[in-house]
Amino acid sequence: MIIFVGILLLITTFLILFVVLIFMTIAVSLFLELPYVATTNKRIETIIKFAKIKKNQTVIDLGSGDGRLLVKSAQLGAIAIGYEINPLLVLFTKLRAHLNGLSQKVIVNNKSLWNADLKVADVIFVYALKKSMKKFDDFVFSGAKPGTRIVVNTNPFPGKKSQKEENGIFLYVT
Repeated sequence: MIIFVGILLLITTFLILFVVLIFMTIAVSLFLELPYVATTNKRIETIIKFAKIKKNQTVIDLGSGDGRLLVKSAQLGAIAIGYEINPLLVLFTKLRAHLNGLSQKVIVNNKSLWNADLKVADVIFVYALKKSMKKFDDFVFSGAKPGTRIVVNTNPFPGKKSQKEENGIFLYVT
């Protein structure tokens, strides 16, 4: 009986800890310029298709969230670099990369995406609120090298025509 109560207490403690971590992640996101919003798997497939990632290319994810795009990119042979200021999501991404055996190919920086060196990127992922897209437009197109593929989730760059659009995903090339 004592063992059963102990196991029940342990399970309850883990569940409470899990709920607290999720709440903290959401709470931290509310105060950020770019809150964490998970992308659907269908959109991730479209993003990866538009990115046309080749082995040894460099992919940068601005606001990398839970790291799914970084891991997918690394699985295709890219060096995947993320910028995420939410420390819980950075930890989660590092754990995801480790569990997939990609710790050497996935780099996640716990700092502002506005500090990213875009000149090294062959592909850049952007997922931002509509009100922030002009700022991203200026930052990405002035910082990226010619020929860089920019894949935008949900909100297109204002005043720019995308080369492709499907499933709410937009492709631009600098």
